[in-house]
Amino acid sequence: MEDKRDKILKVAVEEFADHGYKAASTNRISEVAGVSKGLIFHYFGSKEKLYTAAVTYSVDLAMQEVPIGEMPTENFMEGAIWSTKQKLHFSKNYPAAFKLIMQSYANPPAALAERLHAYYTEMLQMQDVYMNQIFERVTLRADVVLEDAHDVIRALFDYTIKIATDYIRENPNATMQEMQPLVDKFMHMMAIVERGMIQKT
Repeated sequence: MEDKRDKILKVAVEEFADHGYKAASTNRISEVAGVSKGLIFHYFGSKEKLYTAAVTYSVDLAMQEVPIGEMPTENFMEGAIWSTKQKLHFSKNYPAAFKLIMQSYANPPAALAERLHAYYTEMLQMQDVYMNQIFERVTLRADVVLEDAHDVIRALFDYTIKIATDYIRENPNATMQEMQPLVDKFMHMMAIVERGMIQKT
């Protein structure tokens, strides 16, 4: 029975990622998964709960494929680059799960917005634990607020993932080697953060 539940979740991830919450069809999910619609509601109770379960399933998969505990923390650049490469790899190998995560984070269904916001806040706090370990090994300028530095790095991560998503959408068969310029771009932006961008006279 767990095999059927797992199949429903995998199909639901694809359905919600492709059509969004409102337009997603439990009829299509039951047809593709090869189960009755009644079985879907037996397992999950409602469309809202199925969506939440699909999001949780996707995040769990991401945490499994991108084990944040393995991120290098000895060097700021190495840790940031490792994280970016792993996220790019996940977005390529699991595009539907990645898309659903991004959608549910940036534009969640109104009825689930508060619950998903709390869920992602908890996930980000876990990521911050490791980011803090990296920041502990660097010396920020006296006029730089740690929280602002966090926000800048997170914004760079988000931007890199956005352009990677656009690239993968246009080049679905791209290899990680072909995506190396995206990693190089991130490294260059990180170097600007470290050194600054204004030539002092």
